[in-house]
Amino acid sequence: MSCDGLLDNSKIVDASVPQAPALTLKDISALLDEKLSHNSSHMTNLRSAIIKDVKSMITTEINGAIAELKADFTATTDFLMEELKEVKSKIQKKDDLVKKLEEERNALQMEISSLNNRIEIIEKISRDCNVEIQCVPELRNENTYSIFKKICESINVPISDNEIRACRRVAKMDTTSKRPRNIIVSFASPRLRDNVLSATYRFNKHHNSDKFGSKHIGFEGENRRIYFAEHLSPEMKRVHAAARKFAKDKNYSYVWVKYGQVYLRKSESSNAVRVKNIDILKNLK
Repeated sequence: MSCDGLLDNSKIVDASVPQAPALTLKDISALLDEKLSHNSSHMTNLRSAIIKDVKSMITTEINGAIAELKADFTATTDFLMEELKEVKSKIQKKDDLVKKLEEERNALQMEISSLNNRIEIIEKISRDCNVEIQCVPELRNENTYSIFKKICESINVPISDNEIRACRRVAKMDTTSKRPRNIIVSFASPRLRDNVLSATYRFNKHHNSDKFGSKHIGFEGENRRIYFAEHLSPEMKRVHAAARKFAKDKNYSYVWVKYGQVYLRKSESSNAVRVKNIDILKNLK
């Protein structure tokens, strides 16, 4: 056999080098099953690596999101703090303004109260010479001077014409009332006013069963009671009306007016109470 024939038909094998056994598909499959097995060290290491990488990715994302939220929250809180400071400043200004307005209101209320008292005094002084005659029947084309002169004759009080400054009917405070308009008589002095009021009081006291009425001054028909009173200001008239109602509700025996002031007395033995305003009635029993 020639050398060329050997080279052509066979491989040259180095007998000194050990040869690895040939791998089959079955061997490869078994190897893969081993490597990919759930309990294999390769899969355990792979899972650990993947979990580590995922955790790192999640942590990075979460930290980034938290940092972004912190930045947004800081910006928002800074904005809200500035807004809050501005709101507090505005509220403080409004509070200062309210306090100032309250002080001004209190000062104005005190001034108004003082002015009301002065007006009440002026109104009282302006009425000190007046008598208010109530419930005198009202006729068309009547002469109030003549009516009052008849009244003076009936109560036996001589009054000359020059002692009477004015005698007139006045508008009703309650326009729905059917009572005649009151007659206001203005005298030259408070003394004349007091003389007329005293005379009417004496007349009614001496004629207890036939008190002064329309028949005493010549009016025909049903006799209507006529009343005489001091000429009170509108405010004191309201106080007087409230005092009369209070006396009726609380069983007070006496209500009267003297020198433009309203008084109450519960009984003969009680002290008189001056009713300056309606609020005083709230504190009485």
